[in-house]
Order: sequence, then C-alpha cells, then structure tokens
Amino acid sequence: MQANTSILPNFIVVGANKGGTTSIYHYLRQHPEVYLSPVKEPHYFSKDIDVDLFKREFAQNKLQDIEKYVNGDMSEEYHAAFIRDETQYRKLFKNVKGEKAIGELSTSYLYSTVAASEIKKLVPNCKIIICLRNPIDRAYSHYRMNLWTGNSNEFDFHKALLDDFNHDPKVWGNAHLYTEIGMYYQQVKRYLDAFGAENVKIIFTEDMKKNASGVIKELYNFIGVDSRFVADTSKQYNEVYTPKYKNLTWFLNKSGIRPLMKKFSPRFIKNIIVKALYKGKSDKGEIPAAAKQFLKEKLQADVTQLGVLLNKDLSNWLK
Repeated sequence: MQANTSILPNFIVVGANKGGTTSIYHYLRQHPEVYLSPVKEPHYFSKDIDVDLFKREFAQNKLQDIEKYVNGDMSEEYHAAFIRDETQYRKLFKNVKGEKAIGELSTSYLYSTVAASEIKKLVPNCKIIICLRNPIDRAYSHYRMNLWTGNSNEFDFHKALLDDFNHDPKVWGNAHLYTEIGMYYQQVKRYLDAFGAENVKIIFTEDMKKNASGVIKELYNFIGVDSRFVADTSKQYNEVYTPKYKNLTWFLNKSGIRPLMKKFSPRFIKNIIVKALYKGKSDKGEIPAAAKQFLKEKLQADVTQLGVLLNKDLSNWLK
C-alpha cells in the first residue's frame, strides 16, 4: 500500500537545545489526540545546516539509513536524523490515525536562520512552540551533556567556552555553539515575524520545573487538544550524569565503543556501566566564576533585547 504523504505537522517545537524539549516531547506524546514524529528530531527545515561539516562524534548517533527507515513501519523510535528529502520527511507522518495535533520537534530550528521561513513555506498555518532557558544555565547543561556523551574532552568549562567561541567553522554539528545558541533575540523574532505572536507559544524552562503539569495543559490548549487530559510529568528526560573518568568517557565515544555498548548492551549491563563510570545526576558542580562572567558579557545585550521583545523582565538570567 502506498504511504499517505499528504499529512504534514500542524505544530512544531523548534527549541531551544537543552531547554527541556525532550521532556516536552514525552509529555505531549502521552496525549491520545497527539501524533509526534517517530524520529524525535528530523531537522528537515534547517536547510542552512551542512551535514557534510559534522564532526564524526556528532554524526554517529544519528539515524543513517533514512530511506529504509521511512519506507518501513517506523516502529523503532530514533532521537535524531538530518532529513533532506521532502518525500522522506512527509513519510514520518504516514502512520497518523486521525490525531488532531500532528507535530515534530527539532532543536536546530530555533538557531537556524532559514527554518522559520522554510516552515512557513510548507506549512503556513503551523503552530510554533519555543522553550527558552536561562542561557548561562543552558550553556553549562550543554557542556555537561558533551562530557556525558564523550563529545568533549575539555574539562575546564571556561576554556571550553573560549575554544568554542573561537572555533572555525562556527556551524551546527562542528562547533558546540555554547554561547551562540543562547542568543535568543533574533531567533525568537524570526518566528514572531513569520507566524505572528498568536501562533507562537513561548514557555520557560524555569516554569516547567515549577509547574510542569500547568505548562503542559497550556500547550494542550495551544495545539487544540483536550486540556483535561493529565500527563505524567513526574519524570524529567535527557538529564545527564557527570563522568567520574572524563578521559575514559571521551575515549569510549571517540572510538565508537560507547555507541555500540548503548545499542547492544542489556539494560542491567547499562545500569552497571553507568554506576561505575558516572556520578549522580544531581552532582552538577558550580559554574566557574570566569565562565559565568564570560557568558554574562556576551549575552547581556541579547537578553535585554529579548526582554523588550517579549515584554518580560529577564534580568534574573544575568545574576
């Protein structure tokens, strides 16, 4: 039977990276009236992102054989792929069974300079969800994620910031963009300009932490599904562990051993490995003063502009 490729999303979560979007994905998908792409982050509309420039450690955890996947039953879910073909993208929604809200989530869309206009061209009436997090906390969380996955072996956060800020090429998938991803003003403005404030829902990670169920109810209302449904918001997703042996973690990822262990090891083996190699999720450490000062200086003007744009006091982000 030929796949139905006429269905497209009517809402998209566009970021920001490390802003709580994975938790939002899992809370939204619990709703019986919501369909979400089985590839959580297809990144289709970020057409200014050149996959040929990706570092190996960034690319190796992404779905590779996209054509085979979208022509199958798509029963196995994947975290991310960089889909470049419209027919392949449309097939992500071939299993829709009458759900009212059809969506996907790709964190590169907020940072991308073209994604807003590309979404507008293909799905002009799309609803847009943006999740913003204190950009200093976001950068540190992003850095810790890279230590956890072994995508960085720089164990001084301040030095990691400086190296990344001066990295060439300064592109998604090659540089980490610790600072730049948190420069939200132009990123948010692109979506407000393209879709109008009435079609853009901006939520804040801090509010999610305080009242996740209330925020998700707002999102259900925004995308037009029954807001009386109560999602289980007790679990936070995509939290990271701090490596006990950072060089070993980096080696396991760089050599390709860690992805194989992650894919083929039974759950109890994974739990043993995590306990042996990592500290608890709550052991995050403090952001070094020099790193915080660097980020404050780079982000201050942008935070001020964003506050004016959203008519919201964001000064607490810079304390």
